[in-house]
Amino acid sequence: MAYYLHPPPQGPLARIVAGIIAAFALIGTIMLGMVAFLVIAGFVLVTGVVIWLRIAWIKRRLRKEGVDLHEGAAGPRDSGHIIDAEYTVVEPSDEPSDHRNENQC
Repeated sequence: MAYYLHPPPQGPLARIVAGIIAAFALIGTIMLGMVAFLVIAGFVLVTGVVIWLRIAWIKRRLRKEGVDLHEGAAGPRDSGHIIDAEYTVVEPSDEPSDHRNENQC
């Protein structure tokens, strides 16, 4: 036998009222969760914008002082540099190499 803290309503009118109250409680819970989500999302958004602005301000100040932020980084800024080199194209030969046989002795 099941024991209830509050037994379910017995009459049809009481069941309808209990259903309406449960629906309002569910809707209220969802709305409260959405408000909490929006508060947290707003805080994260504002914090992100503040951090982004602070980093942009620091970069601007460093550029004004003449500090190169991209020193040593390869990328589009280094496209004006020319690297001069000599190279030889090596192609595999079809003949077996004699050096392998000499080392096996």
